[in-house]
Amino acid sequence: MKLSHKLLALAAVGTLVFAAAPHAHAALTANSTFSQSITNGVLSTDVRNASNVVVGSPSFSMAARTVSTSQQSTTGTFGDSAQRISVDNPGGANNGFSLTLNATTPGTGTWSSGGNTYAYNGTAAAGQMTVDPTASTWTALVGTTGGITKGTSSTFTASTPITLATTSAALEDIWNGYMTGVGLTQTIPANMPAGTYTISMTQTVAAL
Repeated sequence: MKLSHKLLALAAVGTLVFAAAPHAHAALTANSTFSQSITNGVLSTDVRNASNVVVGSPSFSMAARTVSTSQQSTTGTFGDSAQRISVDNPGGANNGFSLTLNATTPGTGTWSSGGNTYAYNGTAAAGQMTVDPTASTWTALVGTTGGITKGTSSTFTASTPITLATTSAALEDIWNGYMTGVGLTQTIPANMPAGTYTISMTQTVAAL
């Protein structure tokens, strides 16, 4: 009788153990979908050095001249190895872009030194600047230079900008590069007093 009671007790205990054992097993893997949106950037232009760092206050010098009682001219270059005319197009202009140059105050800007001034957009006798992009060099850092058309040699008149270059839709939609070697010629009126004359110019890039 005692043995039978023990077997029944053990059986009862065993039944309780086996009843509590079954449970759901956790999965060893789980799949998720990650998403990321990449949008087109903004077309832009600036002046950068050979390390591709933006130049804070770019400056381009024309050849020095002495005071003269006759009209004369001076020459210079816009864009060099240390100050590159840069364009960045991270998908912002898929049909090409134009790059132009003008006085920061179009039409009314002047070469000035103290109270002495002369024109950049007048007659040859009053002061006249000619910009020649035909001898410039374009270098691509991203993409190629196919699809770039250089502007023609032009003289400033009134407030009209001068085109340095245009690109077609054949140029890569994602593009980065720069130009150097744009020729500059400026006539200087007779009898201009000595001084350091400056004029503020602005380059502008626009999607086509």
